[in-house]
Amino acid sequence: MIGRLDISRYPKDGEFLDSSVDVTAVGLDVLADLVGMAPDELVGDVPLTREHAERVRQLTGITLDLERYEYFLDPSSG
Repeated sequence: MIGRLDISRYPKDGEFLDSSVDVTAVGLDVLADLVGMAPDELVGDVPLTREHAERVRQLTGITLDLERYEYFLDPSSG
């Protein structure tokens, strides 16, 4: 069962996590719908792309800088 949802950010020229923001309050169903998955299929890091960027901003207030970073919706159990 998913206990927490984060948006994780990694520099494009690196492999280590730059930052992570808890977006659990937005809701599992809403975020699963955003990435086109059923809530029970949301496992592992799900890449966020340009097609997700505006809706992510609307839902979370987070602006995705896709030129410099890669972003993932990161569900974890808890």
